Amino acid sequence: MTRIVHLSDLHFDRVDPVIVEALKAEINDDPPDLVAVSGDLTQRAHRHEFKRGAEFLRSLRAPVLAVPGNHDISYINLVQRFADPFQRWRRYVARDLEPTWYDDTVAVLGLNTARRAALSLDWSNGRFGMRQLVRFRKRCEVLPDHLVRIVVAHHALHPPDAEPDLDIVGRGDVALDVFRELGVNLVLAGHHHRGYMRGHEPVASWTHGLLVVQASTATSTRLRGEPNAYHRLNVEADGHVEIEVRAWDGHRWREVAAREEGAPRPKRLKAPFVQPMVAEVARRANAPAGLG
Repeated sequence: MTRIVHLSDLHFDRVDPVIVEALKAEINDDPPDLVAVSGDLTQRAHRHEFKRGAEFLRSLRAPVLAVPGNHDISYINLVQRFADPFQRWRRYVARDLEPTWYDDTVAVLGLNTARRAALSLDWSNGRFGMRQLVRFRKRCEVLPDHLVRIVVAHHALHPPDAEPDLDIVGRGDVALDVFRELGVNLVLAGHHHRGYMRGHEPVASWTHGLLVVQASTATSTRLRGEPNAYHRLNVEADGHVEIEVRAWDGHRWREVAAREEGAPRPKRLKAPFVQPMVAEVARRANAPAGLG
């Protein structure tokens, strides 16, 4: 069994220091095998925010796998945003924007969905790139078959049922189909500061379905109608996952009920380009070098 702590949207410089210290103490009192951080370590990508965030991550008594979020790219320094948007992330957090961690049970693969710009006026919306998904497919294809596959990304793949108009990550449908085809068991994400889970049926070639787990903010004061919270996961070798939601009640961390969404309802028709794009990801991943 592998034990994972999932944190998201810490937003250093807009944190409650009491919650930060209590979170560090709780994690270190019962250290997991891995701490997975699904983006937005900082509030405005300032140096002092990265320094404080990185100091917190280094204080944890467990390996850390982290991916950037949209707040980890500067909104003020446009030269940096367009020339080298992840310079400070690489300096203070990790050089690899899409890290991989594995043991005898799981393989955890980071995917960076933060983008320096977008076609819309809202640059906070993330996106999966086609070349990124091709690289991801190649990463998965070299993994041992027995490992439970877990993806960590920042942006939401589903809106919460209560707020269906909230934006989701670009090419989310394509990414979800690629994940299911490759036997991904679990996706850990954040962005909306709301905690909920949604399951997907497996494809015929895989015995397990895909579960998408969205986290609330772990430490930020920028709440969205929910308390600060994080997840503790126990992952068995057969793909079974137990998820404990830990929420801050104003004095301590305590277990609360997980919110499962996606009850049977009319399925939204997928855009006609989704399946051709999934097939194109597979074609490029399997093409000879230089032809993809």
